[in-house]
Amino acid sequence: MRWDTCWPPALGLLLCCALLWWLPQVGNLLLVLIAGLVVLGAVRARLRQILWRLALVGLCAACLSLVMHLLADHFQLRYIWLYSSATLPAYLKVANLWGGDEGTVLLLATLCMGIGVRNAALPGWAGRANALVAAWYTLTAAGLGPFTATPADWLAAQASQGMNAHLQTIWMAFHAPLIIAAYAWAIAPAGAALDALARTGDAYGALACTYGRRAWLVLTAGIGMGMVWALEDFTFGQLWHWDPVQTAAFAVWAMLGALLHGARRWRPQGRHWRALPLFSLLTAALACIAMSVTRSEVLASSHRYIGTTSWLGHLALAGGILGLMLWFAWRALRRPAAQARPVRRSASDWGLDLSMWLFAVAALLAVGQLLGAHVGQWLALEKASELKPFFETLAVWASAEELAGLRRAFDHWDVDGHALGKWLMPVIGLLGLLGGWVFLRRSLPARYAGLITLGMALWVALTAWRGAWLTSRYTGEGVLSQRIVQVLPWLDAALLAGMFLLLACLAWGLRVLWRSRRLGTLRHTAPLALIHGGAMVALAGGLLATALNTYMPINIAPASSPQAWHRVADQLQVRVLPVSSQQNFSGYQAVAQVQLRSDDQVIAGHALFQDRRALPPAYQGPVRQLCEILDYRYARHVGDPGYVLHPFIVRGWAQDLQVWVPASPRLMTAAGTLDGGDAIQGVIVVRRYPFVSLVWLGLLAMVLGMLVLPGQAHPARQWSQLSQS
Repeated sequence: MRWDTCWPPALGLLLCCALLWWLPQVGNLLLVLIAGLVVLGAVRARLRQILWRLALVGLCAACLSLVMHLLADHFQLRYIWLYSSATLPAYLKVANLWGGDEGTVLLLATLCMGIGVRNAALPGWAGRANALVAAWYTLTAAGLGPFTATPADWLAAQASQGMNAHLQTIWMAFHAPLIIAAYAWAIAPAGAALDALARTGDAYGALACTYGRRAWLVLTAGIGMGMVWALEDFTFGQLWHWDPVQTAAFAVWAMLGALLHGARRWRPQGRHWRALPLFSLLTAALACIAMSVTRSEVLASSHRYIGTTSWLGHLALAGGILGLMLWFAWRALRRPAAQARPVRRSASDWGLDLSMWLFAVAALLAVGQLLGAHVGQWLALEKASELKPFFETLAVWASAEELAGLRRAFDHWDVDGHALGKWLMPVIGLLGLLGGWVFLRRSLPARYAGLITLGMALWVALTAWRGAWLTSRYTGEGVLSQRIVQVLPWLDAALLAGMFLLLACLAWGLRVLWRSRRLGTLRHTAPLALIHGGAMVALAGGLLATALNTYMPINIAPASSPQAWHRVADQLQVRVLPVSSQQNFSGYQAVAQVQLRSDDQVIAGHALFQDRRALPPAYQGPVRQLCEILDYRYARHVGDPGYVLHPFIVRGWAQDLQVWVPASPRLMTAAGTLDGGDAIQGVIVVRRYPFVSLVWLGLLAMVLGMLVLPGQAHPARQWSQLSQS
């Protein structure tokens, strides 16, 4: 880009940043004005480019100025006071741009506005929709008030509320913005989808393919980093447990998978000319719903935050998209389809079509579970006993005062992950068989490919009935309840089908390379093999780690001195040392230093923290709301509130070993005694997760394959060149 065309936006960005730096109190009003510019540009096509570029500059300036205020510890702004602290490292201060609801919505508005400017030259809804979505989110951010001043009594009470202890990790800098960017790209083709249903534009196919790839790629990377974070965070402790937020993200990911199997072959007069645009609109609505579920107070969720919340704004936008989808779909159904020239469909076309519908079914199954959980909570229905695992065990430990709260916590609805997994396994099995058949047809004669696939289908069906490797090796020692036994045969069947797809991908890649004798042919075959093969490797690792993990609590006797080591597993020993300095970590204090050693070598060490920060007056802010008073997975104890920690993780190719020190001060008491003088024992939990490394290798292969997959030109550039000519 030439300097004479880029300096006015840069100058505008600097001026807006300077304004919001010296007069931050005008920031909320500026956001309202930016939304007005966007709407005016949508109405006045001649002014669109200049108005929308001004709006984008203003939104970028708002984000950048908020980052500057975070780095400068300007706690006179309520947003900075709530989410930041002077003791935070710089990268976490920057990450607080998306650490609160106000900043998250502002960032989402900025990303959508960038897409809107990119597509501004396109006619119809394709050129207006993304900017209008950005205007909606800009108004939502203005209502939340990221530039609102901090009340005087808050500042008088304490210097700052500080960042949530659970968010103070390096993964906060990557996971959240990747998910937000993926949702913005998932929304991007919605306007072109409306035009496609109305038959007023033909940009949908290219836009759906371009933005679908970006959204799927970034969402896959974001989910992978979230899995790493989940394994390390004490409110999760496992790769995946169908938290409502995870379920909503999976629904978006599956719908993007359906789109990517059909968008490249979409034609205005072709097959699925209605279905694919409807899928895009449903994906956009699901992205908004996923953002809403993240901030919603309805379902029990480890992602849940209470306080200022934008969940109604996201839900209203999703409702608007679904309303437009239904209206345009009704009009499209009444309009007869154009007579297209008959085209002979290959076996690969049929396979891609079936894969597209299977991915859509997987997404709708997740949506159905979310909807069912919401209905159960809204109607205050009684949860079945099997949906309240370990309630009876925890009830025995709870005091009379805690029992009522414990009962309320377990009556709160969330997603039934076991039921969802049971329905998803057959879908995954069919996808594996179908994909394996498609790739085998490219490697072998059709007759042999069909016979091999038929034999594999019979083997998979027998495995689903009788079980196989996982079924015979499950010991019941993991963190999951015995309900997983019901789906173990289906897990075995899904693994077998996945291995069939993986081997078919490898056979196809080797066949193509052998026939051509040129590495250049891998430009097209290698990305597809990496994507599909990587998905199966990640699936295998995830299922193995989920079904075959072990959970072992170990009682340790009271020590005669704090320096004593306690054996916990194999050659591992642990000790907890008191911390005398009371070092402050952004609002919560370190009360103990935990050390782990193997073969007389200390291999890890970190602090056991206590978070007892008071809530600000009349505001709950980003306080983590745990779903249970007691959580069996994290070795929490009655009477020890406010303690948070991360596990020790010894990583390896064959397994990950986790050592969980209880969130309790009991290990620090002299000679293991409480105030009353009674001797007590400590409990340390050791967990093993086999083959977790396969998950990271598979996700990396999927992301790499999508990165190197050949793309196509953006339709906005083609339309601009056509208009100029």
